[in-house]
Amino acid sequence: MPKAKSEKSLLSKKELLEIFINHRVHSPFPGDWESIFKGLGYEFWSLRELEPGDPYKNIDWKAKAKTGKYYVREFLAESYFNVMLLYDVSRSVHFGRKELLQAHIAVSLAYSAVLSNDGCGLILFADEIVQYIPPRMGRAHFLEILAAIAQAEPVDRGATNLTLALTKLINEVPESLTFILSDFMYPLDFSYSFHHSAHGTNKHEVKAVQVLEECEISLPPNATGILPLYDYESGKTMALDLGKWREYNDTMSRVRAAAGNRLNRAGIDLVTISPADDFARKINEFMKRPPSRY
Repeated sequence: MPKAKSEKSLLSKKELLEIFINHRVHSPFPGDWESIFKGLGYEFWSLRELEPGDPYKNIDWKAKAKTGKYYVREFLAESYFNVMLLYDVSRSVHFGRKELLQAHIAVSLAYSAVLSNDGCGLILFADEIVQYIPPRMGRAHFLEILAAIAQAEPVDRGATNLTLALTKLINEVPESLTFILSDFMYPLDFSYSFHHSAHGTNKHEVKAVQVLEECEISLPPNATGILPLYDYESGKTMALDLGKWREYNDTMSRVRAAAGNRLNRAGIDLVTISPADDFARKINEFMKRPPSRY
C-alpha cells in the first residue's frame, strides 16, 4: 500500500511538545480553526446557503430578496465556552499511526480554544478514566493538556468504556463543545442522549472523530497474500486472506456504519479521518455540516 502524502506532516508527539514549549507557533501545524467555534449568540458571523435541518428563523430574508436564494445567519457564541477532548488511550488506538494522528487533531483543537479565549479540558479514557484535566483558559493550561497528550501511553487492560468518559463529562462540566477522539472499534452501548431539546436544555454538543488507519477502512483491489492480525482489544490473533478484499471492505464499511448509526441515535455526529486526509480541512467541513437528526 503506498504511503499517504500527509504522513510527512505527522510530527512525533515529542516534536509537538517542543514546538509549543519553544514558542515556535508559526509551523506547519494547523491551529486557528475559527469556523469550529460558532454558536447561537448575538454577534453576527456570516451568511451561508440554507441546508437541510437549518431552523427557518435564521433565514436572512433581505439576502433572499437580493439573490433569490435562501441564506441563513450564523453568529459567534455570545460568551466563551468549554471545549472538551475525550481522548481514547486504549491499545487499539496505538495501531499504526492512529494515535499520532489523534494527537495532532487533539492538540490543534486545544490550541484553537486557546486562541479563541475558550476553556479547554481533557479526559483520557480506556476501560476507566486515566486522567482528567478540568477546562480552563490560557497558554499554561494548554501546555498542561499538550504534555498529557504527549506523555499518554497505551492502556493494556479490558475493553474500552466510553460510558465512563461521558459520565465524567456530564458530572464535571456544566456545558461544552466536546470531541470524542477514538477509533470506535468496540461496542457502543452507552445510554446517554445529546439531542438538543425543543427548549435547548441540553448543554453539551458532542462530536465524534473516528481515527482509523487506511487499511482499517479498505484494502486495495486485487490484494493478495496472508496477513496476520492482532486484536488489541481482545488479545486474539487471526490470519486475514487479502484475496478476500471485497468481503473485508464490505465488513469494515458495515462496522463503520453501525458505529455511526449508534452515535447518531445519541445525537452525536461522526467524521472518519485517516493519515491520508487533510484533517484540518476535513474537520472544518464536518463542523459546517448541519447536525444529523435521527
